[in-house]
Amino acid sequence: MQPIPAKLAALAQQENLHFLLAVESGSRAWGFASPDSDYDVRALYIRPSAHYLAIDEGKDTFEFIEDEWFDVGAWDIRKALRLLRKSNAVLLEWLRSPVVYAADSAFVRDLNTLAPQYAQAAPLLHHYRGIARNALGAMDLHGEIRLKKWFYVLRPLLAARWAVQRGGIPPMTLAELMADLPPAAVAEIRDLVALKSGQAENYRHRLSASLIALTKTLAAEVAALTAPAPPAPATAPLDALFRTTLQRVYPC
Repeated sequence: MQPIPAKLAALAQQENLHFLLAVESGSRAWGFASPDSDYDVRALYIRPSAHYLAIDEGKDTFEFIEDEWFDVGAWDIRKALRLLRKSNAVLLEWLRSPVVYAADSAFVRDLNTLAPQYAQAAPLLHHYRGIARNALGAMDLHGEIRLKKWFYVLRPLLAARWAVQRGGIPPMTLAELMADLPPAAVAEIRDLVALKSGQAENYRHRLSASLIALTKTLAAEVAALTAPAPPAPATAPLDALFRTTLQRVYPC
């Protein structure tokens, strides 16, 4: 497969845009990939000034699907900054991805400087709790389950707890999110991560009694969490970042 940065460079030229940030999302970034995990590239981009000067709003997303192994989903800078204003968990995750394929260093620096002031526990809790609830509701913990799906329960439970108890932007990787778990649980989960790394995505597994209990305990704990309503977010810093980035990337 052609290297991902080269694919992105070709896409940027083809679509007449500039990638500000492109990262890996999904299991390869979360830290529990399988050999046949696909590549989920997520990105932020900016277009030339004329795109933003029309009376009608232009399209603010971009998607490219090459095959079942590689796809790109991207947001225009204005969409991304509006979502940051709402403490969007997905965008904040992308900023914490350990796998970066492309980055406009000035933009990423400034965005990371701004991001913490917009990361609010209430919307993050709502996002991660909802993901965990839906994933958990679709499985029988006491039966044989797809191991991948269990990680899709565990990780958002830990992220929700982190957002409320520690504050700020939760880490993206499962390894970092496990910091507050008992050592025995961490060791057992690490063993499952290692097991999954050698199995296909559809691998099925029967959880131990201790991990079933841990999952139920975390789910109950997260269900009971509360967070104060976020304060009204400031728009001016985001407007300034948009304008300075547009002028720098596409000077008039």
